Amino acid sequence: MPESDSLKKSVSDLDGKVDAVRKQIVATKEGGAITGEERLREHTDQLYGALLSYEGKPGEYQLAYFEALKRELADASNEFGGLVAKDLPSLNDTLKAKGQPTISPPPQKVAVNDDTATFAGGGGVSGRTDPDGPAAKVTLPADFRVLH
Repeated sequence: MPESDSLKKSVSDLDGKVDAVRKQIVATKEGGAITGEERLREHTDQLYGALLSYEGKPGEYQLAYFEALKRELADASNEFGGLVAKDLPSLNDTLKAKGQPTISPPPQKVAVNDDTATFAGGGGVSGRTDPDGPAAKVTLPADFRVLH
């Protein structure tokens, strides 16, 4: 097998593994909602809607469902973390050896971190400021990015 085919296969293999993790989290079949495919995102959405539409406290079955979804997300996150920690560095070594650009790992967090967010506004309870106040100001971390 020529070296370029070997490199393409390595990249393709990692892409397939990452896509398999993504398929655990989101529905990926074409056709949108009509396919009936449900994954972690759709199950979480259903549970969230059920919790919001009832004024009482969550039922035991809902709490158990929440815990099951949380475990599924942790499993998918751990699987992806393993790919980034184990498979990506070896692929990047191969890419470097071939003079190709490496693949950067995704940031650990892509949302506002409490340590870096600053809010300014009107007075609030216990001296805290109201982030939704009229003079709200938010400072985002330098590595914050919006994913499309």
